[in-house]
Amino acid sequence: MIILEPLTGDHDRSAFDCGVEALDTWLRQTALQHQRKGISRSFVAVPVDDQAVAAFRDDGYEDVGAGSILGFYALASAYVSIEDLPANVARRYPRRIPVTRLGRLATRVDMQNQGLGQLLLVDAVSRAKGAAYSVGSPGIAVDAKRDRNPRFYQAFGFIPCEDQPLTLYLPIW
Repeated sequence: MIILEPLTGDHDRSAFDCGVEALDTWLRQTALQHQRKGISRSFVAVPVDDQAVAAFRDDGYEDVGAGSILGFYALASAYVSIEDLPANVARRYPRRIPVTRLGRLATRVDMQNQGLGQLLLVDAVSRAKGAAYSVGSPGIAVDAKRDRNPRFYQAFGFIPCEDQPLTLYLPIW
């Protein structure tokens, strides 16, 4: 029913609402610009076809259309200092390492807690691992936007950094 694909101008960014204004605004105003400039790559969850749109509408999501964004995430390249990593991970690396930054991840407010966030995260980790084979990246870093979000990432193996509990790291290797 859902497909994950790169963000394009055909997707309806204006209607997306995850309940966090900073994430909504970033998707509406910045994501496509960053995509076009090669700064980050955003991937969106959308209905796979017209039958999926009809099924969403039958389930009460009457505003879902073919280009409706149900959730999204963004990946970018970054560097982190080992001082920003969990101590048990940092000791095996040089002072600065390249990572894949999971910069944003959000689902529509009316579709939260239904597994879509998990699907997005698994896809993001899979893409980051695939890229790491080509360009080198020992892990994925994420900055959780709210206090309750670290638990979400920890359930998938992300490790919180001691001095910054909202910053988490997932070793790839």
